[in-house]
Amino acid sequence: MLLRHEYGPDRVGLSVYLAGMLFDATGDLLRLAGSPPPAPDELFERFLAWVAPRIRVDYHRDVSGN
Repeated sequence: MLLRHEYGPDRVGLSVYLAGMLFDATGDLLRLAGSPPPAPDELFERFLAWVAPRIRVDYHRDVSGN
């Protein structure tokens, strides 16, 4: 959570930084792994998915927007 604090509201900057870390980690995994590396979706979940903003759904609003 230190990264989230360090980047504050700059989720795009944090995502770019983590994408770079994902790129480096993928290269390391392919070069060093003795077993098959994790699936791409597992790597995405580990590195990037937690950064995405959560969408708040208000089920109590009526159709008119009130």
